[in-house]
Amino acid sequence: MSEFNDLLKMLQVPNKVEKKKTSEVTQAPEVIIPESSEAPNLNVPFEILPNLPTSYSPFNIDMFNQELFEKSAVKNQLYRDVVQNISAYDISSGCIRDIFYKLTNTPVESFADKWLPILMRSTIGTAIHDFVQSNTNQFTEREVSLKVPSIKFSGRLDNLIGPNILVEIKSCTYSDYEKIIRTRKPRVSDFYQTMVYKYILEKHLAEAKDPNIKIRKGTSKPKFEKYDIQTIQFIYIAHDVTATDAESFGEVLNKIKELKRLLNSKSNSFFFMTTLVIDTINDVAEKYLEYVENKIKYINYYIDNNIVPPADDPFIDKSACFFCLYSRGVCDLCGRNGR
Repeated sequence: MSEFNDLLKMLQVPNKVEKKKTSEVTQAPEVIIPESSEAPNLNVPFEILPNLPTSYSPFNIDMFNQELFEKSAVKNQLYRDVVQNISAYDISSGCIRDIFYKLTNTPVESFADKWLPILMRSTIGTAIHDFVQSNTNQFTEREVSLKVPSIKFSGRLDNLIGPNILVEIKSCTYSDYEKIIRTRKPRVSDFYQTMVYKYILEKHLAEAKDPNIKIRKGTSKPKFEKYDIQTIQFIYIAHDVTATDAESFGEVLNKIKELKRLLNSKSNSFFFMTTLVIDTINDVAEKYLEYVENKIKYINYYIDNNIVPPADDPFIDKSACFFCLYSRGVCDLCGRNGR
């Protein structure tokens, strides 16, 4: 009770109350009223909220589809407005007409993606990259910027292990993944993309390392003074099943079971993740590097001379018309395909 008693003393409250005599009159405490009292300040800053809806509806997929359409248009337009360089994707799988139109800021009818699920797929792919890179210390370099203004190129490779091993992380559908597991071969466009990085590292390293050339935040320039990429490694991770992969959910489940069987992975919780290692010595990569070099030269020639690539150009790819933003009233090749 000593602590309690001390507290009472601090509060100046008597511990015991003596009984007052009945003759004693208790006087009311004196109330002091200030001569002037200021009114409370009512000028408190506040935000006027917009009119809130008076009725609510459940989430609507059709409305979501329209929202994605509008967002993709804004995103693509912002990208097209600032893009000035050839990318590794352009060289590995892009139609040279699309690349020319993009780099010359050719107007389009609509910037919105034709296949809207690609937005979700790209988001998942980015998350997969981040997950792998943030949970391993096996890479000596990651997110390496390769910017070479002399050939209008700007790319970013995923990872390097020393000066000889290039590692790319690739997300894919289960259909692609099954084919990769069965054939033990990478997707063609993926392999060409790594050949682009090999070409830049071995042929344009000095310019890529130039400290005066600004690069994107979160990336780094190559560290080594020389690279000789002898090994390409792909880390493939299956992440979704698209509408073209299966006719029913039962078929999806059977596909996954078959993949597990192929990988002998009953006890492997990462059955959707595999690696491929490809040796690029003994001139195996020469024809691919030649393709990369020639395509870069062709693109620069057309841009420097403001010439639309002709229909018989070897780097025209009519199979890419469906996703091409310039198929809507710009490129006559896409129009011939009825796209």
